[in-house]
Amino acid sequence: MLTRKKKRKCLFILLAIAVSFCVLILYAFIVEPNRFVVTRHQLNEQFASQKNSFKIVQISDLHLKEFNNRAQHIAEKVNKLNPNIVIFTGDSIDKVEQLDGFARFLSLLNRQTAKYAIMGNWEYWAGVDLKRLTEIYATYNCRLLINESILHNYGNDSILITGLDDLVSQPDLIKSLEGFTPQQNHLLLAHSPAYRDSLSSSELVAIAQYKPQYMLSGHTHGGQLSLFGFAPIRPNGSGRYVSGWYRDGAVALYVSRGLGVSILPVRMGVVPELGYFEWFLNSA
Repeated sequence: MLTRKKKRKCLFILLAIAVSFCVLILYAFIVEPNRFVVTRHQLNEQFASQKNSFKIVQISDLHLKEFNNRAQHIAEKVNKLNPNIVIFTGDSIDKVEQLDGFARFLSLLNRQTAKYAIMGNWEYWAGVDLKRLTEIYATYNCRLLINESILHNYGNDSILITGLDDLVSQPDLIKSLEGFTPQQNHLLLAHSPAYRDSLSSSELVAIAQYKPQYMLSGHTHGGQLSLFGFAPIRPNGSGRYVSGWYRDGAVALYVSRGLGVSILPVRMGVVPELGYFEWFLNSA
């Protein structure tokens, strides 16, 4: 039979567990999803002495439910970082009715800063009208790339930016590169990182010919729930990827943890991020 002292101890332990669980739930549903950090990366550091760094901000998986103070804070942070370009790697919204709020978000970004965007799976699932989305992007100096490339000039240098369609549609690297020659600085954009492991034989030949240095993706949200670095649940299209750098293939890949949430409004151990990349361009 438990003594009164032992009973109090057991009750205290149970109360502590219950309080801790409530705090974790509160953090996962309210605190972490509303946070974001800036992750900083340097690319091509071997050319750093040339002092021709090109600054990129990656906005991925915004899943903007409504325009609010957090959205304004994100836009303000992007402007403060003062990038040369802003890249949207898909899933900016997940409902058609969110387009107006997203347009308001875009309006807060520096209009002079060039922006490039690609499609994510949620834009397709939501049935977003591509013409309207393209027009909204264009209004705010943003080019939507769907199996297209563009040569972005920066001083005496240039960067070939290739934007691929998402896996739920028809990504086509060969079509994306038509009319372009290989460049010293080449960036691939693909929402779902699993695309990197699903390249056809002809696309692998193109990769070998064009030699893109980097690929930016999102989609995974880092799993949204991570237990000591292990993300047990990830969406289709994630493949073997979770978040961060993967340098084991022909193209170095960065998978963003993204800024928003989908399905469940929860994050734990996967703080949302804005990616800031300082790319020392190859001027050879």
